[in-house]
Amino acid sequence: MKNCKGFTLIELMIVVAVLMIVMGLLFTLALNVQTAVASQEARIAGQDQVRNASQWLARELRQATSVSINTNAFPVTTLSYRRADDVDGNGTAVDSGLSLETTGLRTIQRDVNDANGDGQTIDQLVMIEGGNVTVIANGLLPDEDANASGALDAAEDGNFNGVLDRGLLFQQLNNGVLITVQAMYQPSPREHEQLSSVQLLVTPRN
Repeated sequence: MKNCKGFTLIELMIVVAVLMIVMGLLFTLALNVQTAVASQEARIAGQDQVRNASQWLARELRQATSVSINTNAFPVTTLSYRRADDVDGNGTAVDSGLSLETTGLRTIQRDVNDANGDGQTIDQLVMIEGGNVTVIANGLLPDEDANASGALDAAEDGNFNGVLDRGLLFQQLNNGVLITVQAMYQPSPREHEQLSSVQLLVTPRN
């Protein structure tokens, strides 16, 4: 008669325990990888928004007329200006009387009143000219300067980085406009926000 040997109960329990530990480690690893990917995607999304916005603003303001920019109110979070443009269709931004042709008044600001009706408001950056609305960027960081003092006061540091973040700010530097654009994306409610920021100096040519 053959002597058949099998697993004892203790051996089976040890195997199950080891398998559970391995599965737990694999689950934790997968969760960490998923979190890292989500954070990276949020960071890239924010960087894309601020980079595209800064490039768009640079192209616009280089063609703006210096006298039309509301520099007398700087620093501001709303920029108004007129841009050189070929209004009469003669191929240049100069009319037959050799005067510079410009667009109507353009305003760059947060879409506070949802001017384009898409449901996005203070986190969206738009350019408004008459009844036309152009979306420049989404995901703008909230303006922490609640009392408009220009300084970081108590309870204003929403992201706890020790800096007064404005999300959008136009300042004068020498003969140019210093533009700051900040965007924030949060991978999930449990994760920290990913902050992206771009600052550039643009000097109008007109």
